[in-house]
Amino acid sequence: MFGSRKETYCPYCLRKIKFGDLKFLCVDEEGNKHEIKSSFIDRFFKRLPICKRRFCKNRGLTASEVECRYCGEKLPAQILFHDKYLSFCAVGVAGAGKSSYVTTVIHELRCSDLPWILQAMDTETTELALINEKLVYESRNCLTGTTAGISPRPQFWTILDNSTHAQKMPTYSLTLYDGAGEDCEKIGYTPVESKISRYMSGARMLLIMFDPLILSSVQNEVPSEILYSSIAHERKESAPTNMVSMANSLVNYIKQSCNISPGERIESRAAVVLTKLDALRDTPNGFAPDSTINRESPHLKSKGFVEADSEMVDLEIRDWLIRQGEIAFLNTIDANFKNVRVFGVSSFGNPPDMNKRLARIRPHRVLDPIMWMLANEGIIPFV
Repeated sequence: MFGSRKETYCPYCLRKIKFGDLKFLCVDEEGNKHEIKSSFIDRFFKRLPICKRRFCKNRGLTASEVECRYCGEKLPAQILFHDKYLSFCAVGVAGAGKSSYVTTVIHELRCSDLPWILQAMDTETTELALINEKLVYESRNCLTGTTAGISPRPQFWTILDNSTHAQKMPTYSLTLYDGAGEDCEKIGYTPVESKISRYMSGARMLLIMFDPLILSSVQNEVPSEILYSSIAHERKESAPTNMVSMANSLVNYIKQSCNISPGERIESRAAVVLTKLDALRDTPNGFAPDSTINRESPHLKSKGFVEADSEMVDLEIRDWLIRQGEIAFLNTIDANFKNVRVFGVSSFGNPPDMNKRLARIRPHRVLDPIMWMLANEGIIPFV
């Protein structure tokens, strides 16, 4: 329930909000709006106020829209009534596979045998999830990259925790941000870039997506047909991006916007996610077939987060990144974030073919970073 014991934030301006910080609106069929004032009883019982305007067609109905009084952005009404507010922001260079990863994470959360029920809070989130899921899982097509220069709309999800038989199920608000890689690379202060940067600085967890195919050492080993099919179109004509530069820009913005001193570590958890593991499968300098990262994730079967497995994956990928000459990137992340864990995922399970068509979707370890966040939030156990 939304109240003084819970912390809720506006997903747009990232201010901590209380019941009185919200503007409740009645919207008629013609789109005309008028504000509904909340009563003491509404605030006491933490419920949406009812329209009482005389002659209004919606008289007696609850408010149909909710806005943040600080920034004026429209919010899903359900976001007010959750037991815990969660958010993560996926950042990385263009073509790193952020949108594909988010799509498979949502699908796996909805279809796994975990005792969770995932529900979209609004029609925009529902429509985006349906479009992307049909493209990937039914049409077997790769997603196109997020358009640069346009502020992406956050996705709003509710997680119902059905693991208990109590009268009221615990509920968690999950907000997902997925910005264009080009905007993540040049974190700045245009209206769009500053908005995306606020998402980054306010997220409970950052997913820093690392595309191994931008590394020249990897490009020289991956078969040409896999390299062609796995590198996103928007990255084909550009030089490999320096991940250290992106990490430094990210860190500098967060510290400046949150008034954190240069030597102080950032509290937000950072999950460094090595994407496109499938493209590295047959490379001479890739991961051994019997390595932990290539095994099936144990977290789902354990109904919790298996710390020993995650720590081994972290060590294996760190060792691989160091062998690729990326120790400066790791040092930058470790020096600036208080809590860092490295993961490896494959959103599709296999590389696309030369026509960018996908085989049967078999995601590998895509839920590992999310389960790490949920374990740290006390929602699932460490095992």
